[in-house]
Formats: sequence, structure tokens, C-alpha cells
Amino acid sequence: MISRVFLRMMSADRSIDGPIARSITSKIQESFADLQHFSINNDSYKHSGHAGMADAGNRIESHFKLNIVSDKFQGMSLPMRHRMIYNLLDEELKNGVHALQLVTRTPAEQLKRTQK
Repeated sequence: MISRVFLRMMSADRSIDGPIARSITSKIQESFADLQHFSINNDSYKHSGHAGMADAGNRIESHFKLNIVSDKFQGMSLPMRHRMIYNLLDEELKNGVHALQLVTRTPAEQLKRTQK
């Protein structure tokens, strides 16, 4: 019985169905009309035991990895792309998200990457 509870807790920690993950997904989909690819991974479970997270109120939805492919990134430097996402997700970053790992590419960059 204990192992079942633990497994449920583990999958909840990796969930992309929580309120913060849903908010992130919604904002990305609304802001990128031409979205070619989007994925979101909740990596919070990897960090919940770290010292910096000991006093955090949110350990379940604190660390996310986003992969976004959009023409909207055309002509933008990597820091500009990331600033765009940070500005878009400002509310989430101020209210519990501790870290975002971002992969931001244009469709051409994505295609080039998959052809290697």
C-alpha cells in the first residue's frame, strides 16, 4: 500500500495538469498563434529536496522545462527569446515557479536540428 501512495505522489510531482502548468500552457498557446511545437515537463521532483527549496511554499510546480518552436522567434537572439517568455510568464515566476529551462527555436532551426 505504501508503494502505491509513493507512486501516486511521484506522478503528481511530475504532473503537467496542475494550475501553474495549465496557466503556462494556456499563455504559450495564446501568445504563439503559429506554434509548431510545444512541450512542457515538470521537473520539480528533481529539486524538491534541495536546500534552496526547504522553505519554498511550492515544491510540486516549481521547476519546468519548456520546448517552444515558433516563427515568432525569427531574427531574435537567444536572450531576447528567453526575455519574451519570462515576461509572458511573469505572474507564474512571481508566484511559485522557481526555475524555467527554455528551448526556443524557429521551425527552420528545429528542422536543421532533426536532420543531423
